[in-house]
Amino acid sequence: MKTCKLILAAALVGLAALSCNKEPNGTNPGGNTPSGSNTPIELKASTTAPEMNVDTQTSDVLTLSWNATTNMGTGARIAYSLLFDNKGGDFESAYEIPAEGTEMSATFTADRLNTIIKDEFGVENGESIELDVVVYATISSTEVDDVISNRVTLTLTAFEPKPTALYMIGSATAAGWDLGKAVAMDPIEGEDGGFTWSGELFGGELKFLVNPVDWIPSYNKGADDSHLVLRDHYWDDPTTGERVDDESLPHVDTPDDKFIIAEQGNYKIVLSIEKLTITITKTGGPKYFTMCIFGSALEKVPVAMTREGYAFIGFFESNGNYIHFTADVNNNKDFFYAAEEEQALDKTAVSQTTYYEWHVPAGLYHVGLFAKEGKEAVYFNPFTPYETVYLIGSACDAGWDIANALPMTNAGGGVQTWTGTLKAGELKFTCDKSTDWFGAWYLSSEAGKAPAGEEEPLLFVDKSLASTATMGIKEIDKKWNITDEGTYEITLDQTKETVIIKKK
Repeated sequence: MKTCKLILAAALVGLAALSCNKEPNGTNPGGNTPSGSNTPIELKASTTAPEMNVDTQTSDVLTLSWNATTNMGTGARIAYSLLFDNKGGDFESAYEIPAEGTEMSATFTADRLNTIIKDEFGVENGESIELDVVVYATISSTEVDDVISNRVTLTLTAFEPKPTALYMIGSATAAGWDLGKAVAMDPIEGEDGGFTWSGELFGGELKFLVNPVDWIPSYNKGADDSHLVLRDHYWDDPTTGERVDDESLPHVDTPDDKFIIAEQGNYKIVLSIEKLTITITKTGGPKYFTMCIFGSALEKVPVAMTREGYAFIGFFESNGNYIHFTADVNNNKDFFYAAEEEQALDKTAVSQTTYYEWHVPAGLYHVGLFAKEGKEAVYFNPFTPYETVYLIGSACDAGWDIANALPMTNAGGGVQTWTGTLKAGELKFTCDKSTDWFGAWYLSSEAGKAPAGEEEPLLFVDKSLASTATMGIKEIDKKWNITDEGTYEITLDQTKETVIIKKK
């Protein structure tokens, strides 16, 4: 829109005149002279008081339409915009919505109008505002004036919209209390205000947010574990109980009760923000969420294992003695033993009652314990460090061309090093450059993790092994996320299964 001052000229047949840095119509020194006047624009509204509330928020409640003006034979492009200002305003600081292409109308839902009057004009829920709206036609020519329509005055009322999305947050969720990582729920098809979610929760607190950028509004625990309550503001007056929005005034916090998840497990949540009801049901799934390696074969216990679904993945160095597994870090309960005395390492059977430990000869081992009830099994794989490990991914020069994966330098003792330039992108390590991508990999312990710049654990997965498929971990593909381009030094220790990815 050109820098112009709009002045209402009621005498000009209800149109607005324009004061701009253009020659008046009909004058064009040194060039062709347009004749006549621009075609006036008449703006019409389907209603001047659209119905705005939670029942109409997704419905079309207002259509603004207008006729086309002309470019006076100049061939210049014409672009239309809707300008909104307070009633009686001069539109110098108007809110502008460009029309799409050659469209001569614009339709608004109640939710969109609600957003405009709240964000652009500061209207609070329950308050009304009168806005003037005009159509402004910008003609891309110095020979012809822009054109402004008549004013239409709208009466618009702000409301608290019904959420169309809902997010979980709290120490019981994978997001913790990180607002930006709040976990989205799924709308229930055909049920207005219904949401559901299934997955793993931890022991801790839980509540629900309308969006992942604000703590308010939230749906919290109501009178009991079966009911929700809407928390739509932070403070109340301690004397009257009325809402307080200014923190400098006397106030008390509004109730912020959370649902409590007693123990880690798999759960299904079904709730309705219309009925303010909720059910949290513990479902099937993995029985165990932690697993450790204990035994006299280890220099230091426990050795924690990594869980992927029902599978636990571990790496250890044996001094030639015995080990067993337990879900308790204090080695007090829920044990996994060999099914037979002096059971060979190529046998997969396990027992929780025999008390037979595995005798593990000295050396390095990868081990997988599949802990799905009724299908429990163990897989030992002796490990010899690879002579060369390679970089692959969009963060390095090799890209995803595995044949050209970048070799690291063998520094001896199972240690690989590399120095070079990385750019923003993904990174992982291949041990064998397997062209079907189902070979041996060193992966990040967490998908999308930015390098810590210090020693951090690796996750080793050999996708060529039948046991990897049996345990359901063949598709694991956790990569590092390099965010800053620069020169990096990488030290990967296969004997400790750690890596340092450090920017110089």
